[in-house]
Amino acid sequence: MTSEEQPVSYEFSCAAAGAVTCGCEVKAESEEELRKVLTDHLAKKHKVRTPNETLLDHLVASAKRSEPA
Repeated sequence: MTSEEQPVSYEFSCAAAGAVTCGCEVKAESEEELRKVLTDHLAKKHKVRTPNETLLDHLVASAKRSEPA
């Protein structure tokens, strides 16, 4: 990470992304970690074995981002 890059953490919930009956809530310290957790969750709970990049991009975009102060 360069001095110009700031760490970003993510908070995601399936309900906020449109799957209102799913109670999954995820916190991740990076986008890479969030994508991995979402891929695993989609396979286990939503029977999406291999999510495409469009789906993952949508889910990541729906997550709340927070940068350290």
